[in-house]
Amino acid sequence: MTGVAVHLKGLRRTFGTVHALDDLDLEIAPGEFIALLGPSGCGKTTALRVLAGLEDADSGQVLVDGKDVTRLPANRRDMGMVFQAYSLFPHLTALQNVEFGLGLRGRKRSAGRAAEMLELVGLDSHATRYPNQLSGGQQQRVALARALAIEPTVLLLDEPLSALDAKVRVQLRDEIRRIQTEVGTTTLFVTHDQEEALAVADRVGVMKDGKLEQLAEPSEVYLRPATAFVADFVGLSNRLPGTVSGDLIEVLGARLPLVGEHRAGEATALVRPESIGVVPDAEGTGRVVTSSFLGPTSRVTVAVGELLVVAQVAGGELPSLTPGTAVRLDLRPVPVAVQ
Repeated sequence: MTGVAVHLKGLRRTFGTVHALDDLDLEIAPGEFIALLGPSGCGKTTALRVLAGLEDADSGQVLVDGKDVTRLPANRRDMGMVFQAYSLFPHLTALQNVEFGLGLRGRKRSAGRAAEMLELVGLDSHATRYPNQLSGGQQQRVALARALAIEPTVLLLDEPLSALDAKVRVQLRDEIRRIQTEVGTTTLFVTHDQEEALAVADRVGVMKDGKLEQLAEPSEVYLRPATAFVADFVGLSNRLPGTVSGDLIEVLGARLPLVGEHRAGEATALVRPESIGVVPDAEGTGRVVTSSFLGPTSRVTVAVGELLVVAQVAGGELPSLTPGTAVRLDLRPVPVAVQ
C-alpha cells in the first residue's frame, strides 16, 4: 500500500467568534505520519474533521494526491478513521466488525481480507469473540483493523488511545506506529498527549489558536522549540530570569545559547529539568526542597534564594539529594527559548 500526499491549504473555520482554524497550511508527504498536538480548542480535531469531510471549512482547500476534494462528501474521500470511542457493533464478532467496514465502502466482503487485518493487529486468535469479550485495547485494535481493511488513501486517528490505561496506551501506540510503517499509509494523528506525539510521529505539529506554531521532527520540537509557546507546552520547563547578550542568555551564572534571535536585556529562559545537574556542595547556593523517585529518573526541587528550580536527575542520585542538602546547579549548554 502506498501513501499519498495531503495538503490542507489556507483553511479557515470559525464557530461564532472562535477561530478554530486560522489560515492553516499543512503538507503531509506520501506515507508520512504526522501528529497534531495542542491544548483543547487549538483546532487540531477540526483540522482532522475537515480533512475527513466531516466538517466544512469556511475557506481554503483540501488536496489529496493533487486533487481538490474540498467539496467531496466523507464517503467519497477514501479515508479510514479511528475514533476515541471504539464504535464496534456489539452483536458482531471481531472478524465481522472488520468485514463490515469493507461492506460500507461498497466492496465485496472478504473474510480473508478481514482475517489478514486482524493478524496484522495481533488479534487473529480473537476473531470469533464479541466486543464485550475483548479488553479496551483489543477493541481499539479491531477498530484499527477495520479502518485499514478498506486500504484507505489516508488514515485518520482522533485521540484513539485516550480512553485506555497508561500501560495499554504505550503498547498500542507502538503497535500503531509499527503497522503504519509496515503498510505505508499517510497518517494524521490527533492527540493531546505529548509523549504519544513525540514517540510515534515523523513530524509533530504544535497548534495554538487555529495555527501551526511549529511543524518539525519530534527531537527538533523538543530540543529547539520555535516559539516560547512550544517550549512551554511540550514537556516541562523552568521559567528562570536571565539576561540576553548577543546569541546567549546568562541564567544562574551559566551562559546558554538561545533559540532564535532576541533583543538584549532582561528575559525569562525556559530551561528543561533534564538540562540541570544537581551536585551536593557544602558551599552551594541551593538547598533541596523536595525529591521524588520516578524509577530510572528522579525529580528534585531546589530553592536558590526565593527561586524554585526543578531538575531531573538519574534515579540513583536520589539518596544524596535529601531535603535540606546544600547543592550546586550545573546548567548544560543546550539551546533555550525565552519569553
